[in-house]
Formats: sequence, structure tokens, C-alpha cells
Amino acid sequence: MKRAAAIAAAVLGLAILLFHTTSSTAVTSQTWRQREKDDFAKGELKGVSLSFDGALRLSPGLDPVHETKQPYLWAIAQAPDGALFISGGNEGGIDRVVRGRAETFFRAPEPEVHAMAVDRAGNLLAGASPGGTVYKIAPDGKTIWTYASGEKYIWALVFDRDGALYAATGVEGRILKIDAAGHGRVFFDSAETHIRSLILDPKGNLIAGTDGHGLVFRVSPAGEGFVLYDAPLNEVVALALGREGTIYAAVAGESGRPGPRPPSAPPPPAAAPPAAGATASEGATPQPTPTPAPEQGPAPEQRVPIGMEGKVLAISPDGYAREIWSGSQEAILSLAVSPSGDLLMGSSAQGRIYTADAAGNVSELLRLPSAQVTALLRLGSGDGGMPAGRQRSGDVAVAASNSGSLSILKTGYAASGTYESRVHDARSFATWGRASWRVETPKGTSIALGVRCGNTEEPDRTWTDWRSAPFNADGALLDCPASRFLQWRAQMKSGDSARTPSLREVAVTYLQANLPPEFKKIEVQAPGVSFQEVPSSGSGGPPDTRAAGSSGSDVEGGVRRKPRPQSRRGFEAGARSITWQAADPNEDDLVYDVYYRAADEKAWKKVRDRIDEEFVTWDSTAMPDGTYVFRVVASDAPSNAAGRALTAERLSPAFDVDNTPPRLEEIRAQVQPSSIRLTFTASDSFSLIRETACAVDAGDWIAVQPADGLDDSPSERYEVTLPRPGPGEHSIVVRALDAAGNTGSGRVVVEIPE
Repeated sequence: MKRAAAIAAAVLGLAILLFHTTSSTAVTSQTWRQREKDDFAKGELKGVSLSFDGALRLSPGLDPVHETKQPYLWAIAQAPDGALFISGGNEGGIDRVVRGRAETFFRAPEPEVHAMAVDRAGNLLAGASPGGTVYKIAPDGKTIWTYASGEKYIWALVFDRDGALYAATGVEGRILKIDAAGHGRVFFDSAETHIRSLILDPKGNLIAGTDGHGLVFRVSPAGEGFVLYDAPLNEVVALALGREGTIYAAVAGESGRPGPRPPSAPPPPAAAPPAAGATASEGATPQPTPTPAPEQGPAPEQRVPIGMEGKVLAISPDGYAREIWSGSQEAILSLAVSPSGDLLMGSSAQGRIYTADAAGNVSELLRLPSAQVTALLRLGSGDGGMPAGRQRSGDVAVAASNSGSLSILKTGYAASGTYESRVHDARSFATWGRASWRVETPKGTSIALGVRCGNTEEPDRTWTDWRSAPFNADGALLDCPASRFLQWRAQMKSGDSARTPSLREVAVTYLQANLPPEFKKIEVQAPGVSFQEVPSSGSGGPPDTRAAGSSGSDVEGGVRRKPRPQSRRGFEAGARSITWQAADPNEDDLVYDVYYRAADEKAWKKVRDRIDEEFVTWDSTAMPDGTYVFRVVASDAPSNAAGRALTAERLSPAFDVDNTPPRLEEIRAQVQPSSIRLTFTASDSFSLIRETACAVDAGDWIAVQPADGLDDSPSERYEVTLPRPGPGEHSIVVRALDAAGNTGSGRVVVEIPE
């Protein structure tokens, strides 16, 4: 026990191992450290909470009560004796749960029952959709009366303090008031498409949230409406009442405002048969849905659409609102307030339940096996549908969808839970060293760490089994073979529901296997292209420090990279340049050795040694004409110990160096009665003659073709007839261009007689 306490109290320190490795191992160790909330959120929580400050703790206990055949559960209500009612779709069924056993209580003809409330006598009021029918059902399951509202949807039901029932409806966005005998009337018309959520405040006002423009109304007992808040999104999915009159609103939708709604239809007719009295009870709110068409059938599977946003707002009684939660591709579908005053929020993603304290700090409380948390209900006295002794006042009933299930969220901590980290990719084989952590383990609690590793991105049967990583004063030596991927797991336990262990940080140190550099390309630039290194300004900041082979923000150490040299391109007569691109899989710094040789030579001659720029420019006039090849060798020596560096090399394409211009010889001009016959030869010591021309007295250049018609030889003979100019002295210039772009010229002078 003393040893365990010493380990639990240990302050996290970076455990660096000195490894005996082969020459292929990079010398710089790295540490995969997880301690921020965002780091832990990437893992899988099973019975574990993630607090706003980044600590992992046991989640509250969650007792599964009932798995339904319906894929969705929309509402929960509690009877005076503690029994729970749950309703959903697509079968329109209502189940009654007593002491852990569920039975079918009522089945509506409509496919969906989105809203329920229970009166003082234990009668259940249920709102069915589409069709907008309200049913009053006695405790024995018999229907007392049916009220046809004339509306399409009944989204929420709530009683006031006098026992009057209010129904939130769509698609005309009205609140109906229904008396104990089942007679109804329009109490408030919002001019919105739907009243999606409805609660009662301590002063007897109704608080209503709409779908259309995302308005939060306060409606007085006289039916007078006042807009408390105009939400940034179009649908107020759920409402809850906090301390000091704070109204919590979960809103969802796409950014921007919808267009105006169509004109309202006439008020719905009232229905009749007599009924008993009523009492207030919370209803549950379904997840956001698009405005239905007038004759829409059973709702299809409901998901948060692409582009959906979600927010939770805390609205003061005077209408001031502050945002306490927001999500992209995630919305809050249900709200409840715990006995401590914290807000519970049921999510549309991964069965998450969040909690927000009075300061607005949001923690992830737990994750359910079902996909969405569609209803939350804080329980009062009674057994809450649980076996005797397992439920207490203040526990919360949780209804989930996909698949439909009912659970009880307890007020104490669970007995055990597991957190699995995300899979870490070392990007190459790595030798795994020690782990260190920072934990708190009160008396009666414990945390055990385990690891597994493999070489596939997703853990499969080729991975190792989970292996224990027992801690001592130096941390835990990981029993994992060299591999590319690793995952760790923390198993938490508590023997006291009032206590939980905490995990705040885990760090794993490893050495990545060194990999050789890789060339992307190498190019020979055109003659005359030159490159110069641009001097550093000296204000570029510190070197670039990165984790080798990893783009994650939770990896430390690795390579300390120098800024890559910058270059400037220019033109210089006689210059030749070779450029290349290379990268290192470990993101090591690279240096280059550059060699060359002529095509008819065997030995390589070194041009540059240990340069870090990716180009070489040289004066080609110092080289004899000929065909050459360059060889560039990349080395990761700057980031590895002596004798452990790796290299790679690449040959350039063969290229010609030709600095000698063509020679123009045997230039003769014969004056004839009406023309001049010009002949000459052009030859080059290395490359082909590509172009020849002549000009008389600096006039326009006239192209000249070889005598055989083709420029296909290092030596060509030319013969051309030019128009005879006027009397006097004339200068005829000829020029030739070789394949390397060198130009040679010659001249002949002729005298034309009078």
C-alpha cells in the first residue's frame, strides 16, 4: 500500500532511456504526452468522465434499465409512485417501467409519441404525431379521453400550478391550453413554424422555444408573449430552468436565418369528453428535425444534417445570454439540471452527456452505447423504475436513441471505468521506452496502466495483447516490441461511490528507427541559370522544433530543425546549375555532397561538401566541352550520432557542356551579273549546327539551309544566292548557332562595279 501511495503521489517527470541500439536508430528521443482536454477527447471513454480541466475520473454510475424495440425514445415521465414512462417511435409505443421491469402500457395509432406529462392522480397525458392527438390514459392503461388538436405535431406537454395542460405544437407554432375535461383552445400563437420546447418558470410563466427563427418566448398566465431572446440558430431544441431564474436553451441549425413562414391556418377545433385533474411534470424534447410537409408520414431516421451547428445558451431573466457550449456537426438534444445546479446536456454524437457548472465550465460526463441522448429527466422520490434500494432522489433518467434504451444516471461514482487513448503513429518502427504519469488515488481507489502495440493503423489480432505497465519510482518500463503504433489504457476502480481516482497526464518516451533520406526530384537547369543563397535576416526566430515523423501537437522532442536556406534565381553567362528536392522521413536535417564526372570517365570528382542548400551553381567555362552526370548524396548526419547516419543518392540526367562557338570558314562571295553567290562552311567541335543566317549591310537576317538540306552534322557547307546590291562596297555577315546556344560569325566584303 505504501508503494502504491508513493507511485500515486509521484510528480510526472520525463523518463529518458539510454538505449543500446543498432546504427539504424535515430539518436533523438521523443515523448508522446497527453495532458490537455483536447488530447484525451480523442480517446474512448468507457465509464470515465473528462473534466473541463483535462482530468480523467470515473463517471457517475449508470444503471441500464430497459432496451426497447423502438429505435428512438423521445420522452420520459415519472408517476407519483416512481414508475417511469418512456415513449418513442416508430411504433408509437409507451412502456411503463417498475422496479427494473418494463411492460407495454399504451400504443398510439400514430407512429411517434414525442411528449408526455403525468397529473396528480397518476394519469398519463401523451401527445402523438403526426396528427396532433393528445391522449389521457388512466394508471390502468385505459384511455380516458382523446383530444384532436387540429395540429400536426405535439412536441411538448407541461402542466401549470393549477393543473391546466399546455401543448407545444407545429406546424403552426401554437401553444394550446387543454382543460381537465379534454377541451382545448389556442392559448398563444408564436407566428413561428413550431413550438419545439416548453417549460414552466417559478412565476407561472411558460418559457417556449421555437423552430423557424429560434426565438425564446416568455408567455404570461394571461397568454401574453414576449421574446426573451433571438437565438443565432433557427431551432430551440430543449429548455431547462436553472437557479436564480436562469433559462438554459439548446439551439441547433445552420448559420443564417430562414425565410418568413407561410400564413397561419385557423385555430384548431376543441375536443370533448370529461377528465380528471392534472399536475405538472417535465416533458422530453426530440432531436432537431426539419419542418415537415403538410402530409408527412412517419419520421425517418433522424440525424444531425451536414452543416449543422449546435449551441447551449444561458439566458438571464432579463434576456442577457451567454454561450456555454458549441459544437460543429453535433447538437444538444436534451437538458436537465442536477440537484447541485449543474446543467446536464445530452448530445447527438456518440451518446455523450456533458455537464456545465455555474461558471460555464463544460466536462464530458460519460458516453452511452446508444448514438443520441434524446431525453433527460431528473427524478423525484420513488424508485424511478429501479429495483428497491438502487435509486435516490436526484438521480437522472436517460433516454437514448439508435438504439432505444433507458438508463439511470446515479449521483455517485461508478465502481470501475476504462479509458483507451487514441492510437499513436510513430511513422516508423520505434523502440518504446518508459511511461510516466500524474495521478491521484484517494484511499480505496486505484488506476492501472496497460499498453499494446502493432503495425496496423487500427488495432487487430496482429497487435499484442494488452500488457500491464506497473509503475515504480522511475515510471513504467513498457513491455512492447519495436513497432510503429502504440495505444495505452487506464483502468480505474473505486470501492467507494463518493471517491474517484484521477488521471491528469501520461507520457510515453520512444526512439524512432532512423530512415534514409528520400529524393523527390533532381533537375539540370538551362545554361546561364544561376542560384544564390539569400542571407538570413537574423530575425527569423528560433529553429523549427518538431516531433520527427509526427504531426500531432501532443508529441515533444524529436528533431530540432534548422530553417531551410532560401535561394534567389538569376542569370549569369557561363553558369550551370543543378537543383533537387529531398526529404527525410524522420524530418532530420540533411546535408549534401555533390560530385560529377564526364561520360567517358570512371572516377567521381567532388564539387561541394556538406552543404545544406538544395542547389549547386558553377562556372561551366572551367569545364571542357563534353557530356557530364552529377551525383548528389544526401545524409541525415546533422541529426544523428557519428556512425549512425543514413544516406541516399540520386544521379542527374546527362547534360552537355559546350562553351565553344561554331567556326565560320571559307566564306566567299562571287559577284554575278544579277546576283551574288555566297558560300561558306560552319563547324563545331562538340555539338550540331542548328541554325545559320546571313545579312547584307546589317539588314534583315536571311535564313540559310545547308547544301544537303539538313542541319544534322557538326560541320555543314552552305551555298546561297543573294540579290545583287547597287554599286559600291558591301559587307556580308554570316552567323551560326550550335545546339548549346553558342553563336559564331564571319564576314566577307564585296565591291560591286559601276
